[in-house]
Amino acid sequence: MVKIAIYIDGSNFYFSIKKKFNVKVDLDKFCKKLSGKNNLVNINYYIASVDQTFNHDMYAKQQSFFDHLRKISNLKIVFGRLEKRKQDGREYFVEKATDVNLALDLVLDGQAWIYDEAYLISNDGDFSGAVKAVRERFHKKINYVAIGTNKMISHHLKNVSTKTIRIDENFIKEVKIED
Repeated sequence: MVKIAIYIDGSNFYFSIKKKFNVKVDLDKFCKKLSGKNNLVNINYYIASVDQTFNHDMYAKQQSFFDHLRKISNLKIVFGRLEKRKQDGREYFVEKATDVNLALDLVLDGQAWIYDEAYLISNDGDFSGAVKAVRERFHKKINYVAIGTNKMISHHLKNVSTKTIRIDENFIKEVKIED
């Protein structure tokens, strides 16, 4: 049986699903549907935690979401950080370290033979170097899970991945959370 690992760029996943389908999905169902009958050995979810002093409501919602994620077997939450920035008198936050953590895990897990095949859920073309390295050096299959319109998906990832899996309405119907 093929060992599968799934690497999820949390913010990218959330906003891509929201923009394209405007629904919430059951991440456990999503990953199980994606991996099929293979051996799903791990799911890594990369995200930065909201600072509760900045926005208590957003923090509470995110903590509730994390509690839900922790109930999914084989899922590990990997935290980056949010850094405050100012521009033209307005404050905003930038997510830091999540992409680096994901890329490192994808490569190091490939080297350690944690998986035979991986699914990368992100439209961020910056991961193309890590994908290419794992495919060439460790001969792993890396599947790009593309969510969104043609403008949203990464042509760089399409070019270096083993295959591209487009998430469509039919897939979403089976994994969405009914209100």
